[in-house]
Amino acid sequence: MQASKILIVEDEGIIAMDIRRQLEGFGYQVVATAFSGGQAITLANQHKPDLVMMDIVLKGEMDGISAAQAIVESLRIPVIFLTAYSDSATLARAKATGAYGYLIKPFRPDELHASIEVALYKYQLERKLKESEQWFGKTLRCISDAVIATDTDSRVRFMNPVAEDATGQSLEQAKGRRIEELMTLVSESDRGVVENPIISTLKSLEVTALERATILVNPQGTEFPVDDGAAPIIDDDGTLFGAVMVFRDITARREMENLLRESEERFHSSFEMAAIGMALVSLDGAFLQVNNALCDTFGYGRAELLSGSLRMLLPEGEHPLLDQCLRQLLADERPTFQIELECTHKTAGKRVWTLWSASLVRGPDGVPQYFIVQVQNISNRKYAEQQLIYLANHDPLTGLLNRDQFHARLTQALSAARRHGSKLALMFLDLDRFKLINDTLGHRLGDLLLQATSDRLKSTVRGNDVLARLGGDEFIVLLNDITHSDDVARIAQKTIDILTQPFTLEGNDLVVTASVGISVFPDDGKDSHTLLMNADTAMYLAKERGKNNYQFYTLAMTERSLERMTVERGLRRALAERELRLHFQVQIDSVSGLATGAEALVRWQHPEWGLVYPDRFITVAEETGLIVQVGAWVLREACLQAKAWIENGGPFASVAVNVSARQFLEANLFQTVRDILSETGLNPNALELEITESAVMQNPESTLQVLRQFQALGVRLSIDDFGTGYSNLTYLYRFPVQSVKIDRSFVIGLADDGSSKTLVRAIVALAHELRLSVVVEGVETAEQLAFLTAQGCDSLQGYLFSRPVSAEQFSQAFIGAGLRSHLP
Repeated sequence: MQASKILIVEDEGIIAMDIRRQLEGFGYQVVATAFSGGQAITLANQHKPDLVMMDIVLKGEMDGISAAQAIVESLRIPVIFLTAYSDSATLARAKATGAYGYLIKPFRPDELHASIEVALYKYQLERKLKESEQWFGKTLRCISDAVIATDTDSRVRFMNPVAEDATGQSLEQAKGRRIEELMTLVSESDRGVVENPIISTLKSLEVTALERATILVNPQGTEFPVDDGAAPIIDDDGTLFGAVMVFRDITARREMENLLRESEERFHSSFEMAAIGMALVSLDGAFLQVNNALCDTFGYGRAELLSGSLRMLLPEGEHPLLDQCLRQLLADERPTFQIELECTHKTAGKRVWTLWSASLVRGPDGVPQYFIVQVQNISNRKYAEQQLIYLANHDPLTGLLNRDQFHARLTQALSAARRHGSKLALMFLDLDRFKLINDTLGHRLGDLLLQATSDRLKSTVRGNDVLARLGGDEFIVLLNDITHSDDVARIAQKTIDILTQPFTLEGNDLVVTASVGISVFPDDGKDSHTLLMNADTAMYLAKERGKNNYQFYTLAMTERSLERMTVERGLRRALAERELRLHFQVQIDSVSGLATGAEALVRWQHPEWGLVYPDRFITVAEETGLIVQVGAWVLREACLQAKAWIENGGPFASVAVNVSARQFLEANLFQTVRDILSETGLNPNALELEITESAVMQNPESTLQVLRQFQALGVRLSIDDFGTGYSNLTYLYRFPVQSVKIDRSFVIGLADDGSSKTLVRAIVALAHELRLSVVVEGVETAEQLAFLTAQGCDSLQGYLFSRPVSAEQFSQAFIGAGLRSHLP
């Protein structure tokens, strides 16, 4: 056992040596000797002795009591005083340091030894007690429950941090106060004050539990529910030391209990009010509990279902499937199952499509208890699925097959035709002028017309034929088992004739015609793509030949189609690469012979084909819509050139620009013309727009509004190709046009066709009666000139005066020529 270490503090050297000798004789280890108070503190800090033998009277400013006080406070080392003084004042000062001994000099060795042993023993006991108290204190502080200990008078001696938080008081603040001052306990039911369990325990010396519904109110007024109670603190001999109260805030537990209760209530409420059928079913399939939705789904009352089983809801043929699924749940082969079943409704003959799902509920020991079965009525979803399938295969507007489904049917038909060596035909049908009706009368009437058209088409096809709408106003018919082409022709003509009969829709009498293209398998193609493409090509030929007719596909059509595609691609490049050119044909005043204007005519300077004339590309431009871009380019270039000629002082009045039917139908034509006139600076009355008779008569009322806009702007207007259409003279009278142009087809027949002369006389007379000037194109001979001049035609145009030439050539021939007659 290691010897106890002792520090001697004595300013008399001989006495210090004597004490040292005695201590070492007792077996103690003297670590050092100090001769002053300051030295004592230093050596105590350095050696950390187990005991200090301190003389009270020391040399220097600090006596032994002050030094002992410092050592005890900083190092907690026990001190024994060695002194010759025993007066009360000295004793009081020494006592205040907490000294462990006080020996009056001189003392005997056995007294010294006994004092040291008693002091060391007492110090060891105190240290162990303190460690024990600290251990218990720390343990109690780590407990999650609140702990408060009191003495027998209910005054607080200890509180752990949880209790401090609960009471809102620190241990220092609460120590010595009665427990009733720290908290008030009230009943949750009636808010009456409840006796603190510590008080009850101190009275009864028994454990006292808190009532479940008890609320703790701390001095700050904070309230929360608590439980647990108090127990007495009793020594082994039965002495009562006090009581300890243990309690906990059960707010969270209450919330969990409430949530659990609410969850159970929600389950029952959800079960009863669920939109889908729900049932608790015994292991043998009998109903234990059912909700309203299940009763409503199958038309049974609650009592009827509770007296039966799951099988009563299923057709007999589905019983084995249901039994198998339930067995798999019992055998733990699957956690749940879902199946769609067509079930029996209580109403005879009524069926209900349902989605079944079930799971097995087991007890804590894993033993199966019952099934939870959910039954959802999916009849509406099944109907919607059928509708989606229908819509995926049919045109939503007309109810006919759509493009994808038609391709599928055509593929099947081609396979059958190859196997049996038979023929089939495709009729590609496009309504003529449908866009005009749609734009004029509105999309609603257009849709009604498409529906009415599909109904008529259904009446023309045979039972084994297939009719579909490809989109827009395009329909297609697959004719199976064709023997002769005449059969196809007869069906095509019948279809055209039926569609020509007027439709009466919302008070409107509409007449539509159709262009039909026909291709035949295997003559015109071996696969669906080729047959469709060739039928489409034939349909375009039908449109070119005046519409309202049918055409069979021929190889020459493919060549025309390829030519059309080639021209279209080239024309797009021409617009981008500036390959278009303008030529001008002079217009001559029939009286003076002066060049008064020119018609702008577009040409295409192709890098490989050379100069291309309009008859090769204008039709393609019309069909593809490129005519809008081409027309805008022509208009801008013509206005720029006319502006230059007028500024040079030439005898030039106006430039005429053709406006196609497609351009005229564009909503922004007026804006385009106005912008170009503003951009080029050309006076509007120097521009004449030539509009074909057929274009202005497509929608006369709309045309009238547009023409009046141009009239207000100051642009001259002319009806081109007059006499070739079927003009309504009432509208012609109302149209704000300044002139009409007689088509060259009338001029060509003047020499030997008396009817042409009659028509020209009538047109001139009518135009002059309406105060319109007359322009005649296509004048090529002196005889034609003589006749037209005699009829009073105002302006003449044709090869007799000049072919269309470039702007430079036109300037040299007519602008630079000055005021001279160009009549031959």
